[in-house]
Amino acid sequence: MKSIKLRHVLVAAAVGAVVLTGCSGGEEAATEKGSASQAADKPKPQDKPTKTEAPAAQDVRIVKAGVEDHQTWGPKAYVVHYEAKNSGAGAASYYAEIEFLDKDGDHLGQTGITVDKLGPGKTAAKDTAPLEAEITNGEVSDIRSARVTTVERTDAQ
Repeated sequence: MKSIKLRHVLVAAAVGAVVLTGCSGGEEAATEKGSASQAADKPKPQDKPTKTEAPAAQDVRIVKAGVEDHQTWGPKAYVVHYEAKNSGAGAASYYAEIEFLDKDGDHLGQTGITVDKLGPGKTAAKDTAPLEAEITNGEVSDIRSARVTTVERTDAQ
């Protein structure tokens, strides 16, 4: 039960970070409308990708997924084993979304995962399982596959 509560806190924190990021973009857009020259004067680090960095989408992948008895997620849980490999030049944190699909490939729901402060060239192997509340278009028992749909990479401080 503690792991489920902790997971809710982690998912809420990740969603909060995404919401805050979205809010800052809105403020920037408002600034750009007010004064285009002010917005143009601000350098944006994310606008300058380095040649050594691979796209973030390639850094997170599912290794294995399916129903199994799991120490954390319980008996007959649908567990997704995934890894994040930092192919960039510096430490990075990742937020990714995993989508769950039924036998017809239709969307059942999704969950968010995070990997924090992963060093360059390092790989983190983790696992996750969907909560009932995350499956909005069916039941957890309907899940037949999973895929990574979104990956966001941020430079770690």
